[in-house]
Amino acid sequence: MPILARICSLQSEVGELTKEVLKASKYGTLPFVKNEEYENEFGDVLYNLLSLANETKIDVDKVLNRVIEKYEKRLLAKNNMGSKKDTE
Repeated sequence: MPILARICSLQSEVGELTKEVLKASKYGTLPFVKNEEYENEFGDVLYNLLSLANETKIDVDKVLNRVIEKYEKRLLAKNNMGSKKDTE
């Protein structure tokens, strides 16, 4: 599948995953409870993401380890995993 089509497919699947979260939580009025539809959509997202990595020759283990290190450093340095700079 061409990369543009794969990205569009991934975006679509993330939208469907979001829809399942909204439905399962009654649009945020109840706590989210994982269900089979959510798991199915999560699987679709994961499949598309891994397919994109494969098609673009990404070493998934390498980039995952790199990002885990990045978040660990942020957490240790700022007690926060976000990328926003402190302005105080």
